[in-house]
Parts: sequence; C-alpha cells; structure tokens
Amino acid sequence: MFKRRKKLTIIAVTLGLFLIVLVLNYMLSPQPVNAMFVGFSDYEELSSEVYVEPSISDNTKNKILMDLEQSQEKVIEVFDVIEAHPTIIFVQSSDAIKRYAQNQTGQTYYMYWGNYIVIGPRGFNEDVIAHELVHAELRKRIGDIEKVPVWFNEGLATTVDSRYISDVNVVSNSLHEISERGTFYEPTRVLENYKIANNEVTRWYRIVGKSGLDTLIAGLNKGESFNKLYKEIEAASIK
Repeated sequence: MFKRRKKLTIIAVTLGLFLIVLVLNYMLSPQPVNAMFVGFSDYEELSSEVYVEPSISDNTKNKILMDLEQSQEKVIEVFDVIEAHPTIIFVQSSDAIKRYAQNQTGQTYYMYWGNYIVIGPRGFNEDVIAHELVHAELRKRIGDIEKVPVWFNEGLATTVDSRYISDVNVVSNSLHEISERGTFYEPTRVLENYKIANNEVTRWYRIVGKSGLDTLIAGLNKGESFNKLYKEIEAASIK
C-alpha cells in the first residue's frame, strides 16, 4: 500500500512539474506550446501530421502537398531515408502567424517528444520546407541538437535549400565565433553567417558524403566531440 502511494505521489509530482514548465514556456514563448496543441484546433489535417489554416485555398493546399513531396525527396538525397515525422503547420493570416510562428518563413520547434515545424506565407515552397525538414531529421537522429554547433545545423539545412548557393567569394569568420545561437542569428550578420555555414558544410559533405554524415551522427550519439569527429571524418575521406 505504501509503495503504491509513493508511486502515485511521484507520478503526481512529475505531472505537476511538467505543467509548471509548460505554463512557464507558454508565458515566455507561446508559439511552440500552441503548435503542440494544433490537433485540438480547427485546422485541417491535410495529411498525416500536416495541418493547414482553414482559410488557405484549395489550390494552395494542393501546392503545399506537391512542395512537401518534393522537399522530402531533397531530404532523402542527404539522409537516404526519412526517420523524422514532425508535425507541420502551414499558416498565412496575421492572427495565425502571431499564434504559431516566430517569423513568416519557417521555424522548427524542438521538443523532447517530437518536432513541430511552422511554415509561414513566405515559406510556401519546397526549399523552405526541405530546410526545416532537415532540422527535424538531424534532431531525430542525434536527439540532443545542442551536440552540434548552430553553423553545422543551419549549414546542413542549406544544402537542400536552393536559396543558398556556395560562393567562393564569401569570406569566412572563424566557425567558432558562430557556433552559438546568439552570435549566429545576430541580425546584422545573420545572412552572411548562413552563407558561411552553407559554404563550409556543402564543402565538407561533398568530401564525406552520406557515410561521413552517418559516422558523425553515430559518434555524437556515443558522446564523442563534434570538432574532433568533423575533422577526422574529412581527413579519412580524403585519403
């Protein structure tokens, strides 16, 4: 009897702490929490875990489905198979953007139990969708996305995104300087940082290929250092 009561107490405390964290997160950043509960809204489930704002036209819905299919093909070119199945939400009105999105293009919210992608009206195309799907795929395979620097996470996503084309004229900062979110997304430098990340990761991936990326992910999941692995995999691929 005592053990059962203790177990119920632990469960109650755990649920209570979860609710407290959820409320605090909502107060600080409500959009990810709203995305979690999109299944309880009036949004249409266009296909499995793909939701669209009710006001989106049928023609746009059809385009979304085509863009989604093409974006998935791009992701397969990088990873071979798709393992992540994020919830994807398409919004276009100002009210919906305010409720779900932190920008009008695309964003991925990382949760312990899954990922939520919100695509705004500026992101209704295969490039943006593929970009966000790569974020979700990498998060699925690594688990803790903090194991990779921001420049690698964003750089890998740009390899499937034709908005970014490798440019040998881009002068690279020290990659270490743009490893953290605050420095990478600094408004006056963010576009340049995306280009730097694209140049570096595209270069690296061309050398190591899918097998090199798989080796990197496996090593990270074993607790190995990103910087050490990144260099070693490239060196081994050149030999």
